[in-house]
Amino acid sequence: MTVRIIATPPPPVNMEDETPLFTMVKSQTLGDTPDSLSDKSRGLLETLSMLCSFYSADDLASFLFSSIFIELTQQGDAWLEFEIGLYVDHTKTLNLIPSKNEILFADNASTGAFAENIHRCIDQQDTSIQIMKWYSLVHSPESRFE
Repeated sequence: MTVRIIATPPPPVNMEDETPLFTMVKSQTLGDTPDSLSDKSRGLLETLSMLCSFYSADDLASFLFSSIFIELTQQGDAWLEFEIGLYVDHTKTLNLIPSKNEILFADNASTGAFAENIHRCIDQQDTSIQIMKWYSLVHSPESRFE
């Protein structure tokens, strides 16, 4: 007797039925806008001035390491700050400060997600893991930050 296992792909996600997990918005300008900013980057900056949503930490991390975001933010010293928030509770936030050399998370609520409330993202996978680590602390009903 031969047994064949047929893997069935999961059904497609209907985004209309799903609630995003995260939001991101430009919270402040820390320095002068680089003169070399392209029209495409200026358009993205305008979009990020409004509340954007992401369905998962992987989606958000993928965006943060996308060529369009890198082109906008990695212009030298940190000149922009963004705020990542929980979609279901915009009072739960994490600061994101990108620069030419790194993406930095600053946890102003001191949730304990990161040593000394700072995390320097290593790569896209690390970024996704750290976002979920923070999310698990601030979203948990048992959390003291609820």
